[in-house]
Amino acid sequence: MKRLISMAMVVALLVSLFAFTTALADEPIKIGVSFATQIARRFSFDEAYMRKVAEANGAELIVQWANYEQAKQENQVENLLSQGIDVLILVAVSTNMSPLVDKVKAEGIPVVCYDNFIENADLDAYLDRDNHAAGVMQMEMTMEAIGGEGDIVILHGEPTSAVVQGMKIGYDEVLAKYPNVNVVLEQYCEGYSAEKALKFAENALTANTNIKAFVCTADVLSLGILPAVEAAGIAGNCYITGMDCEVAACKAIYEGKMGVSIWTEIDKCATRAAEIAIALVRGEEFEYDEIIQNGDYSTPKVFVPILGVTKDNMEDWVNTLAPEGWITLEEITG
Repeated sequence: MKRLISMAMVVALLVSLFAFTTALADEPIKIGVSFATQIARRFSFDEAYMRKVAEANGAELIVQWANYEQAKQENQVENLLSQGIDVLILVAVSTNMSPLVDKVKAEGIPVVCYDNFIENADLDAYLDRDNHAAGVMQMEMTMEAIGGEGDIVILHGEPTSAVVQGMKIGYDEVLAKYPNVNVVLEQYCEGYSAEKALKFAENALTANTNIKAFVCTADVLSLGILPAVEAAGIAGNCYITGMDCEVAACKAIYEGKMGVSIWTEIDKCATRAAEIAIALVRGEEFEYDEIIQNGDYSTPKVFVPILGVTKDNMEDWVNTLAPEGWITLEEITG
């Protein structure tokens, strides 16, 4: 009788354990996402594409916005951890946030680094454009537009951003080939502040009467300086670069007030980020382009295609690459 009771208890325990394990497996995956900012319109689209993948896989997407405040982002990630997330997609405010990554990893939670690289951190995946290549593209197009000589201004975004740092390397690489180009002003606009960009542009235009180009890392800065360029009477005769293909920037390109904006295929990037996040939770392998060394760690990197959008290729870009809802030709030409 005792043996039968013992066997019955074992069976009951196994059944309970199976039921518990099944219940855990049936719980939806919780994907935490911490975005650095809402300033750039693109991130609302990133969120939408991530959410689409999450819903298709029965997962839950929990999103926080830090608005370029590092302390705020750290607190928000703590909050995501308290909500029981299974994986974190992190668009970091700064490259210097490895302690935050360490804290998340200590909880056994994988981290997908998105758009802004984090140095010396144990990242499970990193997705971004090649920012060095984006910087090279902007500066080479600028050199072609101004004939490889003359005065230019360079306006960077947030100085702690890996995007900005990578693009600057690209800028400097190209400029080294053009000794007759004079950078009359090079400044960083913390928080990608359009107001700071405008002030820098006004000061540069007051001190220099023959500026041929403003090389800006993002459209928010390009659009920020346009009033100063227009007030100086050189709109259309001064080459301006940007990135993100905001509607207003595309309209400015169409009107000849800007030269180029770099487009990142955000729909593909956001979709892949969410797919990789889910694969990490499930213990599945995922495809990547290369392994990069990040301090003591090796990180799988997924590259995202970029395109320099100009007046010449804008219609084709709108019709073939721009995500649904991003822009229409009527918005540009109207």
